[in-house]
Amino acid sequence: GVISGEHGIGITKYEFLSNEELASFHAYKQRIDPEGRFNRGKLMPGADLSAAYTTSFSLMGFESLIMQQSDIGAISDSVKDCLRCGKCKPVCSTHVPQANILYSPRNKILATSLLIEAFLYEEQTRRGISITHWKEFEDVAEHCTVCHKCFNACPVDIDFGEVSMNMRNLLRKMGKQSFNPVKAAAIAFLSTSRPGSIKIMRKLLIEWSYKAQRIGHFFLKPWGKAQLAQPPSSTGKPKLQEYVVHFTNRKMPDNVPSKTARALLGIESNQIVPIIRDQNKTRADSEAVFYFPGCGSERLFSQVGLATQAMLYEIGVQTVLPPGYLCCGYPQRAAGQYDKAQKITTDNRVLFHRVANTLNYLDIKTVVVSCGTCLDQLQDYEFEKIFPGCRMIDIHEYLLEKGVKLDGINGHRYLYHDPCHSPLKQQDAMKTVNGLIGQTVNKSERCCGESGTLSVARPDISTQVRFRKSTELEADSAKLRADGFDGPIKMLTTCPSCVQGLQRFKEDVDQLEVDYIVVEIAKNVLGKNWMKTYIKQAAKGGIERVLL
Repeated sequence: GVISGEHGIGITKYEFLSNEELASFHAYKQRIDPEGRFNRGKLMPGADLSAAYTTSFSLMGFESLIMQQSDIGAISDSVKDCLRCGKCKPVCSTHVPQANILYSPRNKILATSLLIEAFLYEEQTRRGISITHWKEFEDVAEHCTVCHKCFNACPVDIDFGEVSMNMRNLLRKMGKQSFNPVKAAAIAFLSTSRPGSIKIMRKLLIEWSYKAQRIGHFFLKPWGKAQLAQPPSSTGKPKLQEYVVHFTNRKMPDNVPSKTARALLGIESNQIVPIIRDQNKTRADSEAVFYFPGCGSERLFSQVGLATQAMLYEIGVQTVLPPGYLCCGYPQRAAGQYDKAQKITTDNRVLFHRVANTLNYLDIKTVVVSCGTCLDQLQDYEFEKIFPGCRMIDIHEYLLEKGVKLDGINGHRYLYHDPCHSPLKQQDAMKTVNGLIGQTVNKSERCCGESGTLSVARPDISTQVRFRKSTELEADSAKLRADGFDGPIKMLTTCPSCVQGLQRFKEDVDQLEVDYIVVEIAKNVLGKNWMKTYIKQAAKGGIERVLL
């Protein structure tokens, strides 16, 4: 054979090639790539083994020990079976070819594997790992909404959403996770359980900060429009100026409720277990459910939690709420704060066992949720051991099961946005939605870009994701208006974070309204003033407060 048929001729075998053999290639390279951008340094003067980036075989024993004794080994093992088939690319939320083609799950797995090799090599050959590599590792981990859709598409069952969370956890444990004050404030707001702290943080983070963001949107609109028309690609975090423009290019909603659901009902104490029931429709042996509202449905968009309670009240169910403000732990887990997430999970499980013992006279067989991320996290709570024989179900599927549905509404046309963490698990989501609304509802594809704290931690990534969603919404709207319909288009969803994210597209779609399905049902079943009516009814003997 010939030397040019071998691997590694660019570095390892360069010294065996004569000047005559290389002359024509050098001339071509100078003409086509004078700056040496393509395959830099290969087959060019100076290429020798000193430029090789390969772990020595003599160090493989040390490498094995490092892999066995660190989280890096677990991360490496979780991606090692990748076939590079690319089936994950079409379903990935952060893979936006029109804006940034680099961050498909396949490419992120390749990058993760290469970075792990770099970590191992540097750990053995120098004192510590390059800061640059940690930043690149974090960049890969942050390009993920943790929707887990790649898992279903993958023929070898790699879940890069889970991998991303493990990468973030490793960064935190190693002290290499970047500090973002906005993200930290958001996590703190979701984590605290003190009513006074929640009230202050709502004022600062929701009322004042949202208003400031809308002001910023007004003044930075020309630069924001340029980003929306063609989002810039992202390799690493944006500079501060660019970050601010990304953060303000779509304005925050201005109709966020002023109080939490618990504050409106007067049940903020963590020393009492509220039981909500319509005394005219329930008896001592009436069906009882345990409703876990979660942060988004209770602290942020309180109309969701109240609508859920109001509909349970309407159908004659006794609703048991947890004592005080609680978070399920998923936001912390998704941020890589596994230690905090585990503590929240453990504390909540102990608390719920106390609730079950206190209310042992109620036969609770159903745990109801109104948030998909809560549903995913609560799977680890082992509720069947807390309330023996119970099941966990989303409020919308529960209402459909009870025969609650609308008969079709004139003057509106509907779209449904299925969240990354869909709580509709019993059957195809669209079958449930169509059954509840009583008319055909079209599905709107793609992620809204909010994704919990992603939109504040990496708004540059959100801009890319929203670019694709905006394209989908324009097509969805055109389809609904193809017959001349000029009324409002109502976007329904089942995720508190998506309620916020979807409202930021109102400037893209004419007469776009956004709401939760259960809120839409409450409006049409209970009347336009359903919230005031329900709060008034609950205040007049509808809430039993049991001391824990």
